[in-house]
Amino acid sequence: MNATRGVEGSTPGKWICLLTALEGVVGFIGNLLVCFVILRVKFLHNRANYLLVNLAVADTLLCLYSVFNCLAVHENFALIRIVPTNVGGKELFCRLLASRYFSWAFSCASAYNLCVVTLERYVAIVHPLQYERKLTATRMTFLIALSWTTSFLFSTPLLFSRESSKDPDKACLEFGYPSLIYPVSVGVFLFLLSFLIPIMSMSFAYYKMQVTLKRQANALNLQHARAAAYDLVIARQRLVNMLTIVVGAQIILWTPSYINSLICLYPSDNALFAFCGSTRYIYFRGISNFAFYLNSVINPIIYEFKYKKFRQGFKIACCSCFKRRGNNRVDADLSP
Repeated sequence: MNATRGVEGSTPGKWICLLTALEGVVGFIGNLLVCFVILRVKFLHNRANYLLVNLAVADTLLCLYSVFNCLAVHENFALIRIVPTNVGGKELFCRLLASRYFSWAFSCASAYNLCVVTLERYVAIVHPLQYERKLTATRMTFLIALSWTTSFLFSTPLLFSRESSKDPDKACLEFGYPSLIYPVSVGVFLFLLSFLIPIMSMSFAYYKMQVTLKRQANALNLQHARAAAYDLVIARQRLVNMLTIVVGAQIILWTPSYINSLICLYPSDNALFAFCGSTRYIYFRGISNFAFYLNSVINPIIYEFKYKKFRQGFKIACCSCFKRRGNNRVDADLSP
């Protein structure tokens, strides 16, 4: 069947879609490498790095979705032609793929898992004496499970934004809102819970960590402390700087997409703003989506350039000519 009708109006240009799919492939491979390196190299086996693996899994799924989203909704690609003609298959396609439910769920998971990484570093640096008591393995497992559960739960309103069409030549019905305020309400809801609140919380946490690390470094200088203690503070400072870059990149690359969700949750002729149904908006949305998915692509690149231990682990995992030296030493970069 020709299932492209009913979804093609919400797609960006073909070239934007191709670039988005390409970056999805690159991000998928890059985040898989992050998981492979951390799980393979023994001296990277610690709590903070396992949290980075969890973050990489969320980014991997988001990148994978970006590829399938392009192939599923763009009229020039073949996947749309194999959408099941039965009601159940079309319903799943419209509610899970065309509605971008998975996109929002995986992006929320990425944001919340980055919050968990930030929390772990915050307690380790600002409250080091309470680290083992507050962040037990059971509590960390609960936080990880909570981040994934709430991500899918908060994205639930999107499941009701699209439904299948009874027309055999159409996959999904046009976007239909119960009222004009509905897309604005959902946009504000997603903006607050998926973007603004996590970003503000992490920004405050990194500010406190930077202040604490600077105070510790100054105190050690005045006390002429041993080099090992000072090196530990410097190592933690470097890790915090790296994670600050990760959060900064998320703010820059996600802001256009979340502003987009505030203005127009979906492009539609009957939207609250006339701009939402225009051709210019379709391209604006395509470019903002490209930047949105790019955030998950660059995280492995940031690790490679800013995380010394990860660079060492990458060499050990991928090249047999590098010997595994120092596997039993303390990982000063991430020690609480």
